[in-house]
Amino acid sequence: MRNTVSTRYRFWLGSAAALISAVAFSSNVVLSKLAYDFGANLHALNLVRATFLLVCLLLAVWLSGSQISIKRNELYRCLILGVLLCAEMYLLLASVLFIPAALAILVFYTYPIMIALWTWCTGRNHLSYFGLGVMALAFIGLIIALTGSDTLLVGWVGKNGIALALISGVCMAAILLLSERILEKQPAKIMMLYLLLSTTAVIGFVSLFIAELTWPASFPGWLALCGSSALYVIATLFLFKAVDLVGSLQTAIIDNTAPVWAMIVGIVVLGQWLSTQQVIGASVTVAAVMLLQWIARLRTQSKL
Repeated sequence: MRNTVSTRYRFWLGSAAALISAVAFSSNVVLSKLAYDFGANLHALNLVRATFLLVCLLLAVWLSGSQISIKRNELYRCLILGVLLCAEMYLLLASVLFIPAALAILVFYTYPIMIALWTWCTGRNHLSYFGLGVMALAFIGLIIALTGSDTLLVGWVGKNGIALALISGVCMAAILLLSERILEKQPAKIMMLYLLLSTTAVIGFVSLFIAELTWPASFPGWLALCGSSALYVIATLFLFKAVDLVGSLQTAIIDNTAPVWAMIVGIVVLGQWLSTQQVIGASVTVAAVMLLQWIARLRTQSKL
């Protein structure tokens, strides 16, 4: 009886953590666009965000008294993941300069489909015809949403934003796939610590020697920049907490509601209304991805 109650408690607590992560992540992207409007650029935003998260991880590791030593091969993998995370951060934040935040997050959140395709092609996972049909439905929903975007009608501006968000999704898929081997031997916070050291080093180098930092010109802009960074940290920490409590599949099912939250926050904060066609397409894609992950979760449970 106690085990049942404990399992149920972990399920609801982990689901709540995943929901908080989804809302925080979508809100941080929307606030990023607001920070841009007040004069900040993505280099300044990435520097503050990476530094803030690194400080939080250093404090968490120090307070827990965890052993931070790591094997050389795993260290190299963490450093590579850090470079990928840096690329993902730059690409996603750059995409909202060209397309609405909700549309950027919708394209970005196709990364679970990329992971499913990769595991299927490599033989690590078997997809039924129904699963393949659901995946096709997700792509159809994405096409409906993208063809309903007015930004695509003005030339390459909108297409560039979509390409940036899509490549950012590829980077995220690669991060999750490559991190599986490291997490088998290292705690998530230790992996994230070395990962963030690499990310912060790259962003710091770019900020100091290559790019020019542009900061907000007013107090509301600083609020947006700090709020975006804080929400990014919250989203990341709660995401890993959710994975620890309920696993990656259940976390991903809830986390894929992020495009919906981005639509809501985008309307409230930025006034970025999406067309009816975009909303329908986004809803189809989100529902299809969640259904695909639910199928995978049921298949995993049946094997236990």
